[in-house]
Amino acid sequence: MASNSPDNETPSERPSKRRRVAIACDACRTRKSRCDGKRPSCSLCQDLGFECVYTPPPTAANVIVQKDYLHGLEDRVKRLEESFGAVRGDLDGLVKRVDHGPERERDRESAMSGRNYGESQDETRIAATMPGLIGTEDSVDGMGAVIFADEEDSGFFGPSSNIAFLRHLSSAIVQPGYFPSPGAAEGGFVNASRPSSPLRQAGQNQRVQVNIFALPPQANTLELIERYFSNTGLLFPYIYPPVFLETYHQMTRENFSRVRRTWLGLLNMVLAMATITAIPGSASADARIEESDVFYQRGLGLCGSEILRGTTLEVVQYLLLMGQYLQGTQKSIQAWTVHGLAVKAALQLGLHSRHASKLFSPIEQEMRKRTWYGCVVLDRTLSMTFGRPAAIPDSYVKLELPTKREFENSTGLVDDETAALSVAFFNATIGLYKQLWNILELLYGQNIGCDGPLPVSETVAHIFSLEQHLFSWERSLIHPLQLISLANINDLPHDQMSSNSQYLSLKFQVILTLRYLNLRVLLHRPILVKFITASRSPDRDPQDMRLLQQIGMNSLQICADSAMEIIDIVHRVLSEPGWKRNLLGAWWFSLYYTFNAALVLIGVSWVYRDSSLTNSPMTDQASKARQYPGRAVAALSRLDEGNRLIDRCRYYLEQFSKVLNDSGQSPFPRLRVTEIILTLVYPETNFDASTTTLPALHGTRAGLTGDDFSLSPFGMELGEFMMDGDLVTMMDRQGLLPVDPDSAFTA
Repeated sequence: MASNSPDNETPSERPSKRRRVAIACDACRTRKSRCDGKRPSCSLCQDLGFECVYTPPPTAANVIVQKDYLHGLEDRVKRLEESFGAVRGDLDGLVKRVDHGPERERDRESAMSGRNYGESQDETRIAATMPGLIGTEDSVDGMGAVIFADEEDSGFFGPSSNIAFLRHLSSAIVQPGYFPSPGAAEGGFVNASRPSSPLRQAGQNQRVQVNIFALPPQANTLELIERYFSNTGLLFPYIYPPVFLETYHQMTRENFSRVRRTWLGLLNMVLAMATITAIPGSASADARIEESDVFYQRGLGLCGSEILRGTTLEVVQYLLLMGQYLQGTQKSIQAWTVHGLAVKAALQLGLHSRHASKLFSPIEQEMRKRTWYGCVVLDRTLSMTFGRPAAIPDSYVKLELPTKREFENSTGLVDDETAALSVAFFNATIGLYKQLWNILELLYGQNIGCDGPLPVSETVAHIFSLEQHLFSWERSLIHPLQLISLANINDLPHDQMSSNSQYLSLKFQVILTLRYLNLRVLLHRPILVKFITASRSPDRDPQDMRLLQQIGMNSLQICADSAMEIIDIVHRVLSEPGWKRNLLGAWWFSLYYTFNAALVLIGVSWVYRDSSLTNSPMTDQASKARQYPGRAVAALSRLDEGNRLIDRCRYYLEQFSKVLNDSGQSPFPRLRVTEIILTLVYPETNFDASTTTLPALHGTRAGLTGDDFSLSPFGMELGEFMMDGDLVTMMDRQGLLPVDPDSAFTA
């Protein structure tokens, strides 16, 4: 039928020109895509599932409003009126039920019981008018972090955490007999009393909202992708580089017209991880954190509502990578919660099941298996550092280990030799963390926090058995992954390795060695705790003390040697500028290993100061251990300049080192230690610990509030390292803090 429009042309005439769109939508304008101007949503936004918003420019005052746009507005008003009527009807019904009491409600339920489920008009109306409430109710604050209720309660930190060990050490140093029962220091709730959203210091810029659909230029994006797959992607190879790159290139060829939100979220988490794990010194710590946080916000904005509606392998990888990222940014509550989502999604997909994976292609089977083991490794790491029960029991881990398959295609990012070495390293980590599970189960009660301390004899027997398992694991390592010593690192050439495989082999050796030594410290730390407990116990069991002195001294020595070797390796690698600094893994793991080792050596020095505990004078090795907290401080000062979390941990170690190296007084004067601990909590206050009255202290229990430790994007939560609030609580209960009704510190 011919149209009356004068612009219409017959088929014989030339094709009509494309109608010019007066205003393009915001999404198309940002992406520089051709918008067809349809209202209320253009075709491209409908295909991509984006929210379509038209923002007229300032000069568009005289733009003619299209009829379809007016019709759209009329439809929206009509739907709003219907929704309002439905809500009003629900309210009227509620009023009637309240007026007629519970009997009328029971009669109504009886009348409804004969109908099929889902036929209630009230339920249907609510579902139709408020579809956004169906599924998830995730909320995201302006900083791109999920809001958690009562976030000031940091939660349970059990026996394997540094916080539990610090409780033992602090209670012995400050006031023996503080804990009423032997197991009270084994773990419990730690309340940091910090605000739910970190307060910003004056002069700091507030974080701005980001465009979740934006990406860096293609060259920058490819550079970050390459950085990820040459670092984190090799340590945890659960994302297949060829498929990932092909998806990205296809997305750019099609101008983002067919791309999944979950894949875009995964891409942003890859970019965030590549940015935050960049080599310290390449950019300031604050700059790296801010840049990576933008990618994190985009990933969370894209997938925040998708992760609870359904799941795919892509979603599990996204959650797994987000958990690793949050662990690095010290958001312990979010890291723990996101990891739980990843584990549940993996179980829902059947990644743990050999039978469930048979339906997929060989490459998909391999990626599913590696993703499952990625969840297992992160689960063991978080269980160890936070001192909480693992989410994946060892009985769930039954799949065969990952392998380098012949069908895996090499890319310009990863060659065949590197891919094979990466899988071998991943398998070695899985085997080592199998031993970690055994240590947590036998010596730390799986961090359940219900059982009392093990007897000395049983502890020693478990340690001896677990040492044999660790020795078997060490012997099973292939040649390119064998553990490395400090002497081997000292003999390395100053020039970088000519072969990339040689360099990666060396990096894998260093990381595996640090993981192994940290695990060995964790294995022998219960003996150190028993010595510390005995030091503050007036009625020591003679039989336990004889057993500790006869057998436990060797365990104490192994614990000290392993801790000193960790600090030596980190200090040596960081002492030389250039390529050797790249041999360490992510900076937060180096911080954790070093800080943990220094705390243990402080405990060893505390034990050796009393010859009645060890039944022997301080050995040369024990005397050497007293110098290592200062060596750890020197290593941390080189780890990442300007990183406030590292500076905070370094400050704690510096204060303890002052006590250890104070040769002018008798060993560990308790008054001096009390002063140091108060200084840790209140660095801005000058006081004399011998006085009974302290000046009124105002602020929050978040810890140090001086300019040196102003809040950063970390929020200054020490997470698995230690908690300031725990020290404050301990000082409160001992009556060492003033009772000031106007002070926020008052219990």
